[in-house]
Formats: sequence, C-alpha cells, structure tokens
Amino acid sequence: MTRKNIEERLKQEMQQNIPNKDALWQKIENRLPEQPVSQPVRKTIRMTSGRKFLTAAACILLVIAGMKFVSTSRNFTQTENTAMNDAESAVPAAEGDAACSADEKNPVQTVQEAASAESPLKYQNLNIPHEKTIASLVNLSRLGTEDEYFNEDAILQQTRFFIDVKVLDGQQNPESGTMHYTLQILNVYGGELSQQKMTLETESAYILEQNHEYVLPVTAEFSLAYECAPQIEKTQDNKLVIPNGWYTLMQSDTTPVLYDSYGIDDYFYDRMYLTKDLNLDLLIQKWENI
Repeated sequence: MTRKNIEERLKQEMQQNIPNKDALWQKIENRLPEQPVSQPVRKTIRMTSGRKFLTAAACILLVIAGMKFVSTSRNFTQTENTAMNDAESAVPAAEGDAACSADEKNPVQTVQEAASAESPLKYQNLNIPHEKTIASLVNLSRLGTEDEYFNEDAILQQTRFFIDVKVLDGQQNPESGTMHYTLQILNVYGGELSQQKMTLETESAYILEQNHEYVLPVTAEFSLAYECAPQIEKTQDNKLVIPNGWYTLMQSDTTPVLYDSYGIDDYFYDRMYLTKDLNLDLLIQKWENI
C-alpha cells in the first residue's frame, strides 16, 4: 500500500471516529519514514542512422535549391541590365534652334539626320562647280540675314515669280557692302518675262556663286523673298539643294548635306538637304493655290 492510500484511509477513519483529527495526523506524520527528494530526469535524444540519412539529404536539397536561386537571380539581373542599356542607347539627343531658323521641324528631317549622322554627304561632293570666284572676294562681315525666321507659307505669300537663273557675275558694293548679281534667266514660273537677264541686289550673307544655277522666289520688285537662308540650288544631275525650311520640297527622297558655313551664327550649314527636282512641282502647285 502506498503512502497516498494510507493517508486517505486514515483521513476517513479520523473523520468518523476521532474527534482530535489534527493531533492524530501529527502523530502519524512523525512515525512515517523519511522519503527521498525526487530529481528531474534529463532525457538524451540519440539520432538513429535512418534519421541521420534523412537530415543529410535535406541539407543537400537545400544547398541545390539555393544554388539554383542564386543562378536565376544573376541571369535575371544580367537580362534586366541589358534591357536597360538598350533602352538608354535608343534615346536620341535633342537639338536647339537658332534665331534665323525654320519655324517648324520637319519629321522627315529628324529621321534623315539620325540615319546619316556618321557620314553626311558634303556640299563639296555634289555635282556642281566648286570654284569660289565670287565668295573669295566678299567681306561677309558686311552682310547679314536680317534676323528673320524662315517660314515657307510667309515666303510663298510675298513671292511674285519663281525664276530659274544662272549667275553670270557678282560684286560687292565697297561703300554699302550690298551684293550686286547679274543673272541669266533660264525659266520663269508664274508668269512671263521679256528680258533674258536681270540684276539682283541683296544683303544676304549666303552668296550666289558664279556659274551656279538657282531657283529664286522674288517679289514684284525683283528682290529676294527671303535672305536668311541659302537659296534653292540646282545641281548638274537635276537635283535640288535646299534648306530644311522648305518642307514641301522634302516630301520624299531627301538626303542630308553638310553645307559650307557662312560664319559662327550660320544656322543652315548642317540643315541642308538634297532632293529630286521633281519636288519643285509640288512647291509651285502650292504657291499657285495661295
């Protein structure tokens, strides 16, 4: 019989027969043998060979998964960096306008400039005479462009004739600095002229060179309809050299041309184009309908 059973039985008897319960219980306690104090038991967990195998396998799987994650992350980072670099290299640079410029930027111009940025066609390589007979004798500092803007519609509105001419001679007035040209008339658009030659005075710094052929828009007073840009020039293989402000002439088949520079403020030297002379018909039609 255990101690607990004895205690329970004695309690029952005491409650039934003994009036002094506390004295009896103290007496019994004094007679009981001393009990050892119980100590906590530390359990040792031993890993069997089967568990060791499963644990090692789990570690190997974790290492493999980690390697795959690192490899995937590196590939993703490299792909993302490549895409970002490609996107940045596709962005073109903006270009500002100067005072004597075209009012509108032709969309064809932007495409052609980007395509031919590395090796532009030079004016010196065109099929035209290249002697500087008149320009070599001119003081450009006495000439200007009147700080006006090139606007195709405004030019067409004040144009009375389009005259196809060949420059016979040109001189600069030593007192005023004004240029005086003698021109041979080859063709006239928009009317008829009885004379075969004409004289032209201008203060434009864009020189009309001897033996070169031009299509000049002129007013009723036979002055240039614009002076702030190079005039439309014809090549000997039936093409036109034009400033980019003539957007009607740039409807098709245009090639950028690096023009001769006429000073540090020259706006059009890198904004010239070569196109077919057939586009001239489009410009004449537009002019006649104004």
